[in-house]
Amino acid sequence: MENNKLKLYTDLSLLKIKNQPVVDLLIPFCGQDSKERNPDLNITIGRFDDYEKTGKQFIELTSVEECDACLLPIRYTQTKNDLDFDKEIEDFSSQVEKSNKKTFVFLGSDVDYFNVKIKNAIIFCNTLYQSRRKKNEFAFTFFFEDFIAKYYNNQLPVREKPAVPTIGFCGYAPPLAQKFGLYQVKEALRLGANYLGLIKKYPSFSAHSYRVRALLSILKSKKVKNNFIIRSNFGFGGPVGGLYPGGVKELNASFREGYAKNIIDSDYTLCVRGYGNNSIRFFEALCCGRIPVFINTDCVLPFDFLIDWKKYCVWVEENDIGIIPEKILAFHNSKSPEEFKSLQTEIRNIWKEYFTPEGFYKNLHLHLNT
Repeated sequence: MENNKLKLYTDLSLLKIKNQPVVDLLIPFCGQDSKERNPDLNITIGRFDDYEKTGKQFIELTSVEECDACLLPIRYTQTKNDLDFDKEIEDFSSQVEKSNKKTFVFLGSDVDYFNVKIKNAIIFCNTLYQSRRKKNEFAFTFFFEDFIAKYYNNQLPVREKPAVPTIGFCGYAPPLAQKFGLYQVKEALRLGANYLGLIKKYPSFSAHSYRVRALLSILKSKKVKNNFIIRSNFGFGGPVGGLYPGGVKELNASFREGYAKNIIDSDYTLCVRGYGNNSIRFFEALCCGRIPVFINTDCVLPFDFLIDWKKYCVWVEENDIGIIPEKILAFHNSKSPEEFKSLQTEIRNIWKEYFTPEGFYKNLHLHLNT
């Protein structure tokens, strides 16, 4: 890297491939699309504004000869035996292979299958399983608006250490809060299968069952307080993946603000996988300076080669879901009042440094030498 700039080679002609989203990394060069900028469609509007303005300060597009690494400009989205996609990127794959340089490849959200055939690829996926992970695979993050800037005038509300901690959660957790019917029964059976250990063999069928087990573990405890808002509807239905519960602009906005308030008004935030083996709420808790209660379902977290995540969250292994309150109390009681307060600021700073779009891509080069 020269002048603290990451030099990348890419082939923008690949942007014409149908139904393949442009990677977010290229926003400073290609701009944001119309859906991203439409407040009626995207409740996380503004999340890329700073990156769009500043990205060219630390990323440069150049030739394959002069670059530090290559970049596939579209998401590597495929199904099994997707010969058409492989053929469409064949020339690019051949070119970067001949260069002997590494190539950044970004997958879509909640990808359950991938087989990247680009040689020397560095793969970013947000649904990795640690037990199956290869050395060239890294966890990707989720980008969203800065809750503290949007709702709290950019001033982090720091909580005093209470004698009894409060754990927050606002979201969807069927069969909880569901009307009696076929769907509720189906999800109840799924939950039963999880308790019996059957889901371990087929984790992609877990849906929200781990989340429900974690919620019930806390709900039945008198050792901790809960600040739970369990929704009857799934939040991620919008055209660009934002929270979109009501189909009405005002309702969407108030829903989002209430979601952020739930995190801020709690000492800890419960973060468990949903359909994909990841938790967006984990990163939202970091944004708000709140301590995640992270349920590890064989997950991979971003920058795990750099950040000691167990210092910044209550780490709960899958087999310990039944004793989450005890895990929280052990962590909580290990912190002095001042340590508890300073940890909130540290967590917020980690999010700003590594998990905003500009933070993540400014540190992208760190993956080249791991």
